[in-house]
Amino acid sequence: MSSDDASVKIDVMLTFGFGAGMYYFIKGFRIFREYRVLMDTPEIPIRSVAMGLVEIHGKAKIEQPVPSPVTRTPCCFYKVDIEHWVTDKNGGHWSHVATDADGPKFYLEDPSGKVLVDAHQAEYDLLQTARVETGGGLASTLRRAFPSITGSSAIGAAAVPASDLWSYASDAVSRRKHGWGGGSRERYRLTEFLVVPDHWYDLTGTCVENPTPQDEHDRNMIQKGTNEPTLLLTWRSEEEIRRTLRKRAVQHIFGGAFLAVACLGIFLAKHGWLI
Repeated sequence: MSSDDASVKIDVMLTFGFGAGMYYFIKGFRIFREYRVLMDTPEIPIRSVAMGLVEIHGKAKIEQPVPSPVTRTPCCFYKVDIEHWVTDKNGGHWSHVATDADGPKFYLEDPSGKVLVDAHQAEYDLLQTARVETGGGLASTLRRAFPSITGSSAIGAAAVPASDLWSYASDAVSRRKHGWGGGSRERYRLTEFLVVPDHWYDLTGTCVENPTPQDEHDRNMIQKGTNEPTLLLTWRSEEEIRRTLRKRAVQHIFGGAFLAVACLGIFLAKHGWLI
């Protein structure tokens, strides 16, 4: 490689580093805004929810659970992170290509009452039930956390045919990555997270009128709002999620600023533009 090629490669890396730093810097302020929203929104009993932004704590309830894609666990809602194995000069690495999140509307219930939840487009912090690799007709369960969740009522990841897991991953990626050309030798890693019936969750979102109430006690629904887009569904305690968001915001803001300034300074010094 010539010195000119090496210099151009360094410039590209510095430009990429500056862009990544600015991205994380801006993302940090978005996370901090979410943290402030949670700080300013007190948790209330479900029977007291009113139109607008609310925060509640309740147990997930659903009449007809759906089977999750990876472990076939009966659940209210699922999220599956799909990664694709990318071969490089160092051997290879996993790269995120799609997230499949879906499920019916379900209820959160506390001693005071219940409210319908539309969890689509939420930010999810859920229990991990499995991590599975699949590719070339081979599937193996690498790790299953919280085995009590995938108990005798679930078929389990080991019993799901490898071809079904591969087909699910391929279809989910193609739906979200139009024109993505995965072949039969592609390797995927599927990490599954679930909203499990009878487990407690914290939810921050916008309360609106339920379009299909079943009775006079079913007039509200919580979803992602138009003016206030915060919709956070987590199995952690309120205090724990606030600590997590605060830490992430600080890391993104200061880490992103440092990376952007460092890359910009090196770039300017390299070209003799730094005074």
